Amino acid sequence: MTAENHFPSRSSFRSRRRSGPSRRRRPLIASIFLAAACTSLAVSCSQEDPDASADAGSSATGGDEPEVVRIVTYEAFALPEQAAAAFEEQTGATIEVVATGDANTMLSKALLSAGAPEGDVIFGIDNISASEAANEELLERWTPEAAEALDPEFDPPAVVADSLTPIDTSEVCVNIDTSWFDSAGVAPPATFDDLAADEYRDLLSVQSPVTSSPGMAFLLGTVETYGEDGFIGYWQELADNGVRVSPSWDDAYYGDYTVNGGDRPLVVSYASSPPAEVVFSEGERTEPASGVLEDTCVTQVEYAGVLTGAENPDLARELLEFMLTDEWQSALPLTNFVYPVTDAPLPPEFDQWAPRPQDPTKVDVEAVSELRDEWLEQWRSAME
Repeated sequence: MTAENHFPSRSSFRSRRRSGPSRRRRPLIASIFLAAACTSLAVSCSQEDPDASADAGSSATGGDEPEVVRIVTYEAFALPEQAAAAFEEQTGATIEVVATGDANTMLSKALLSAGAPEGDVIFGIDNISASEAANEELLERWTPEAAEALDPEFDPPAVVADSLTPIDTSEVCVNIDTSWFDSAGVAPPATFDDLAADEYRDLLSVQSPVTSSPGMAFLLGTVETYGEDGFIGYWQELADNGVRVSPSWDDAYYGDYTVNGGDRPLVVSYASSPPAEVVFSEGERTEPASGVLEDTCVTQVEYAGVLTGAENPDLARELLEFMLTDEWQSALPLTNFVYPVTDAPLPPEFDQWAPRPQDPTKVDVEAVSELRDEWLEQWRSAME
């Protein structure tokens, strides 16, 4: 997940993973996550008091201050605090989060400072933007041994296969306000084709693929479904049917979606959005308000890598290894509302309200590397 990518922190709630993209993960609960990270004994933040850092523990090399390993990421990233504490106990090093805007902004800034990075590990590059990280001055050629056991479906593009490691995955899908359709007496849609049908006129909100990571994933889903020669015709049908294109996940989900007071009962979001609605409702909801149109789901994968010129490259490699342990992986669903890439168990909220979609669309990462800009230009010409 790219990165608005992931749900409540990839924006107002995730990422989640991310617009204007976001996920980087921002508002509503993103700020709560980041505040919690700064007060955690296991985590140091870039704005914290240096005296507080000195009290956090002993250095792995025996100094008065603990060593620090820095994660460069997007603003909506939520550090798994208990897992971070376990890493500190194992290594004696604290984790510092260096957060910058959304995932696209993060990557752009990291490329500008390639060779002289702000941190040691970069996290939040996704399968859609990964090829842009193919810069030998940005990423060290290294991946953890544990990555060899991961499902090949999570592999990054070949051009960065030796420098990026899959950490989490999620599906971008159309979410549906089920009660709205029940009240209106309208049968809900199920497929991409349905969304362009007259009975769903003026009901759908999507994000611009130019400024939003989930918006780009949805666009790629239409390319995979209708082909390079047919996807623009489909988008023209959506336009004729009154689709609303918003700049970010926040704008679409919190501004347009009827669950949150808007006027559109269909919105592009995540397969993991429903459990987040319950978890962050402060007891107001015992069931999600949303369902997911599984036939519209498109898989995103988020990667991490060691930054070339890292101050603490050994600790960076240790952290990447740790990110594939059950301790870290099992914490991801309820911190960033994404799925683990290992076989770590899902929490009950995910088992009940967000089982993995059975047959999501898989993005051809090699084709995206070559043709993404061309597809975006075609979309601009048709929609803007």
